[in-house]
Amino acid sequence: MNIIKRVIGFVLFIPFIFFYSYMLGPILKAILVPGGIILLWLILGPREGYKAIKKAFIER
Repeated sequence: MNIIKRVIGFVLFIPFIFFYSYMLGPILKAILVPGGIILLWLILGPREGYKAIKKAFIER
């Protein structure tokens, strides 16, 4: 019985990890990163938000 539970666990776990790592992860990054930048811009206002984003992406 224990071996059957393990096999079922692997059969469910491996596809989920593949789906999240290679499909859902990049989609979430494409949505959440720009959304976070826009939210920062809305909180700080146009001028300060632009300065914070510019400061974050400029290499020193």
